[in-house]
Amino acid sequence: MIPLFALLAAASFDANMTQQDRKNTGIYKLSDQEKSALKEWVDNSYTKTPNKKTNPSLSENLYSGSYLKLTDNSIWNVRPQDTPISQSWISEVEIIIAPSNDPDYPFKLTNNVSKSSILAKRVDALPMTPSKSAKPPTVIK
Repeated sequence: MIPLFALLAAASFDANMTQQDRKNTGIYKLSDQEKSALKEWVDNSYTKTPNKKTNPSLSENLYSGSYLKLTDNSIWNVRPQDTPISQSWISEVEIIIAPSNDPDYPFKLTNNVSKSSILAKRVDALPMTPSKSAKPPTVIK
């Protein structure tokens, strides 16, 4: 006799599958006892990992918030009027990147802890010095 908890687990094992999924996997052919054994094997053999894309984190805050380097090695030039915000961002905070409506700073970077946002543009490298006379880095579109 199959324990009740095993039957419940077997019944829920394919509960989120569509009819087509059940057909494609062949699970519809299995008895409750076979489903239970398969579920136990999957649970013991595999770790569930979320399908969520992770956002990069702040790696370095440079030139008083004028440039940010993220853990994906991207470098961002912050819109000058936003540096009072970005200069307070500290390392290892998740940064959410989204498009902005500003053609000069086409991305909105949001600190996932403070929820504060800045506008920025992605560049290929840091300037040699933060001075105005330095040749600006190439913008990556």
